[in-house]
Amino acid sequence: MKTKFITAAILFSGLFFNAQQISVGEYARTAKFNKIIDEINNGKTVLKYSDIQGNPFYKNGFSNARVGDTGTTLPVRYNIFKDTFEVLNENDIYAIPKDNSFSKFVFVSSNEKFILEKDNEGFAGYFLVLTEGKNKLLKKFAVKFNPEVPAPNTMIPGTPAKFETLKPVYFIKSEDKIIKLTKKSDELINALPSDKKDAVKDFIKSNKIKMTEELDLIKLVNFLNK
Repeated sequence: MKTKFITAAILFSGLFFNAQQISVGEYARTAKFNKIIDEINNGKTVLKYSDIQGNPFYKNGFSNARVGDTGTTLPVRYNIFKDTFEVLNENDIYAIPKDNSFSKFVFVSSNEKFILEKDNEGFAGYFLVLTEGKNKLLKKFAVKFNPEVPAPNTMIPGTPAKFETLKPVYFIKSEDKIIKLTKKSDELINALPSDKKDAVKDFIKSNKIKMTEELDLIKLVNFLNK
């Protein structure tokens, strides 16, 4: 993917905000943004996103989102494949750097909140917050790029390049750690503090909680927060 570095102050000099807002240039004057072109290398060729089957984005198009804890709103989109938030400035698209200045995005229309966190393997990325409280249920999206496979001969068709949406992974973020959830409830119970184990085990059993069902996980984390 082609990139171009540019300072935030220059990048957003053309953006206009309400009087209550601050410019991102002022908000992150020393940050650097990557200029994005929606292309990806596919062997010896370069493909535009529009020529690839599937969708690498959380939502099509750009939507206004509040940035951080300020009142600033920007037209952004979440690129799941690159795990970056991208901002539209006139006809140019820029990747917003993953740092503490841009650690939270809340979409205005849906109130969906994404936060920058590290998983239990130390990978920093964006997670959708499904529940609030001292324990947060986080949802991690992922998209895989499958390169084009040319036809080996005229009798066998090739395979077009495709963005493949993978199953999301869920985490519980407490005040001191993050727990990756699996379909085995025992793995969660073993990771909990000793004073929580029995109560959570009983709750899972009595409420027939399935660790693969998002609504059940929301119920479980809400119970943890009581």
